[in-house]
Amino acid sequence: MRFSRPVSKPLCCLTTTPRDSDHRSGAWTGARSALLAVTIFFGATAASLSLPAQASLGAGVQTVELDRQQIQATTKVTRRAAFAVHELQSAGGALVREYVSPSGVVFGVSWGGPTMPNLRQLLGAHFDIFVSSPNRQRGGHGHLVVHEGSLVVESGGHMRSFHGRAYLSDALPTGVTVDDIQ
Repeated sequence: MRFSRPVSKPLCCLTTTPRDSDHRSGAWTGARSALLAVTIFFGATAASLSLPAQASLGAGVQTVELDRQQIQATTKVTRRAAFAVHELQSAGGALVREYVSPSGVVFGVSWGGPTMPNLRQLLGAHFDIFVSSPNRQRGGHGHLVVHEGSLVVESGGHMRSFHGRAYLSDALPTGVTVDDIQ
């Protein structure tokens, strides 16, 4: 059997100038087309995963459902006197709690589990403030605290055990303390 290119050379290495025999056999064109299709597919998939998610912290209660869909979780709602807690449990073991005021605004979120949640999604419009804050305090064991205006984010943990919470101190309903956000 005759091959138009060496068998040991993987398709990903076909970036050199094709030989005349490759053009005649169509091997170069087919491999290049396949590589292009795979690149477009994975590029489109990566782009769709990096689209900004709907805001949660500081947004309306309807964003809780969008978050549930994003992490493919089951939901359990617990009503308390001054707020409701929406627990989102993913199949992978991640638990996200979203705290909703009587007026329907998410004033706090907490998380725990084997993987770090998508903080861009959970913090929503406050994510950029979180990442650019000069008021970052680092502690041991990967602990991070950010206080920026009314935004407070506390995060810590290690591989397969992450936890944290974020809240808007000026959005806490009357009678609710930061200790209620767990």
